[in-house]
Amino acid sequence: MTTCRVLNTPLPRLLILLVLLLVVAPVEAATDRVEVVHQPGQADLAETLARQTEKALSRLEAEFGLKPEGRVSIILTSSQSEFMRAQPRGAPVPEWAAGTAWPEFNLIVLKTRQAAAGTSPEKVLLHELAHLVLGRLFQTAAVPTWLNEGLAMHLADDWDPGRQLIMARALASERLIPLSNLVEGFPEERFEAATAYAESYYLVAFLKDRYGPEAMGRLIRHIGLGASPRHVLLQITGWPADRLEEEFNKWLRRRFSVFWIVTNPESLWLLAALLLLAAVWIKRRAARRRLADWEAADEAEKDSGRSGRIGRQDRTQGPL
Repeated sequence: MTTCRVLNTPLPRLLILLVLLLVVAPVEAATDRVEVVHQPGQADLAETLARQTEKALSRLEAEFGLKPEGRVSIILTSSQSEFMRAQPRGAPVPEWAAGTAWPEFNLIVLKTRQAAAGTSPEKVLLHELAHLVLGRLFQTAAVPTWLNEGLAMHLADDWDPGRQLIMARALASERLIPLSNLVEGFPEERFEAATAYAESYYLVAFLKDRYGPEAMGRLIRHIGLGASPRHVLLQITGWPADRLEEEFNKWLRRRFSVFWIVTNPESLWLLAALLLLAAVWIKRRAARRRLADWEAADEAEKDSGRSGRIGRQDRTQGPL
């Protein structure tokens, strides 16, 4: 159950200092595993975020068997200056960032809509929560970038038709990025970066769909303990890295072949032309039917007229 109360419970020294930097009278929305520090006017959003985080943590545990330890602390900030002051150790972050995750402190710092127009704190939270959980599990190893970003998008249920289009175009233009290039960072070029994010999202979906969420959970835990990603993938899937990549590419092509046909510009022009021809054909066919109906009606009227005249002649001639 979520409650709102004055922040009077013991907190780590770092969090206390951060709170004092933010507001004079902070309050907290809390669940068993989550605390959201916020200003009084943000109570509804804070409670929503606390419940959402609790639900996401339960989902990670039920789906993948991931059980992050400790209580997650979330700080809501209403301005860029608050957001910057809330970063541990004064760490610099990009101005465009809407949230940050600090696994070593079990801390997430979020901007509200007031501070980051056009963003959803709820969606940003789920992204940052995935980064937080993985960062705490991967204490002795680096998190592969494809896993870090792919799981974040998966947890946020981040369905995006734009990502589908990017993936379809990458397949059609044969510009897929080798999976080995998605382990340590993403490309800087815009199209390749977008492709890298899309591939990461669908690689997590592929592994989860093909081998099950439990296998995905084992992969995360074993790599987090320092095992080689290639070795873990071989154990879980039975395929060496190059063969697994082939299977993934086949899965992508089956998934996106029809999508590409109906979304690439050339296909759209062809589809528009076909629809235009179909419309012309339907219109002409309807016109021919109307003409035939009119001709049939004229013939019927003529036949009716002839029958009437003959009958009248018979009647006039009858008495003669």
